[in-house]
Amino acid sequence: MRCERGFTLIETLVVVTIAGVLLAFGMPAFLDYREALRQKSARAQVTEDLYIARQLAVTRHAPVIVAFGTPPATTNITSYTIHVDTNGDGIAQSGERRFARTLPTNVKLSQVSLAPTDSLIFDATGILYPGTSGGSIVIAGRGRADTLLVSAAGAVYQR
Repeated sequence: MRCERGFTLIETLVVVTIAGVLLAFGMPAFLDYREALRQKSARAQVTEDLYIARQLAVTRHAPVIVAFGTPPATTNITSYTIHVDTNGDGIAQSGERRFARTLPTNVKLSQVSLAPTDSLIFDATGILYPGTSGGSIVIAGRGRADTLLVSAAGAVYQR
């Protein structure tokens, strides 16, 4: 008597069908989760970079400019720069530290409402330059939007 082991074609098709159905129901939830993580990562990145810019201003005893997008853009921004303005002229020159940052894929700063229009300037004490009042930065992905508030004292809050 011959004893064969293995799965029949019908059993294999049933398993593959069940796996396909589970995958079809799980994929949208996974994609939503991935987008939420990207947005959370972008929010953490912007918040941390603002903290770093403030700290650089204090430790370097020089103004630090965080400029969002390409001026005068205030919507749908995907990048920003941090510039340690050693000589205080507001212009990035060789020898001055400058960091370019890009947000994760499918995440953008949907609205930047700052005074001045598109940048934050921290002075050597860590507060915003006189005449600037901070404002809000809205970070959006495909899901809901997160809002960061920046006070005139240079503090960053999440709303």
